[in-house]
Amino acid sequence: IRQISGHSHFNEVYLTDVRIADRQRLGAVGQGWGVAITTLMNERLTSGELRGPDFEELFALARTVELENGPAIANAAVRERLAEYYVRTQGVRWSRFRTMTALSRGDTPGPENSIGKLVNAPKAQDMASFALDLLDMGGVVTDKDFAPMRAAFQESLLSSPGSRIAAGTDEILKNIIAERVLGLPQDVRVDREAPFDQLPASRR
Repeated sequence: IRQISGHSHFNEVYLTDVRIADRQRLGAVGQGWGVAITTLMNERLTSGELRGPDFEELFALARTVELENGPAIANAAVRERLAEYYVRTQGVRWSRFRTMTALSRGDTPGPENSIGKLVNAPKAQDMASFALDLLDMGGVVTDKDFAPMRAAFQESLLSSPGSRIAAGTDEILKNIIAERVLGLPQDVRVDREAPFDQLPASRR
C-alpha cells in the first residue's frame, strides 16, 4: 500500500482455511484474544516511538530561522510552542522508562503503552506543520539538497498521518486509556456477549 509520502510501510495479507498444529499454539485454548492483545500492546510500544524529527530538531530549526522581527527562537509565541513540545516529549520519555522497568522485571507491557503513541503521533504531525510555518515559503521545498535538515519536516508532515492509524487510531487509544488506565466506565454495549457472526451488521 503506497502512502502519500511515497513509502510503502503497510500491506494486506489474507489467510483462508488456515490450520495450525496444536504444538504451535500460543497460550491456552480459548485465550487467543489475550495473545492478540499482548501483540498489540507491544506494537503500540514500538509504533509509538517517534522515528522522524523530534523536539531537538525543531529547537535547532528555530535557532536558525529568521523571522521578520528577528530569530524565531526569540519570538515569545515560538518559545511557547517549543515549551509545549518539550513537555510532551519528556512525558513520553519518562513513561517509557516505566515500561522498560516493567519489562526488565518480566512483566507484560500494559495499556499505558497507548499513551506514548497517542501523544507522539499527533505531536509529530503538529511539529512538522509548525516547522513548515517557520520556514514560510521555504516549507514547500521538498528537495533534500536544498531544504533545511534534508526536508525531514516536509517528509514527516506527509508520513505522520499514517502513524495516527497504525496500531490503533487516536480514538481507539483514547478509549483504552479512559477505560483501562483511568478506570472510567465503558460505553454501553448491548452486543457485548453476542458472537460476531450474530451481530446485525455481520449479516449484510
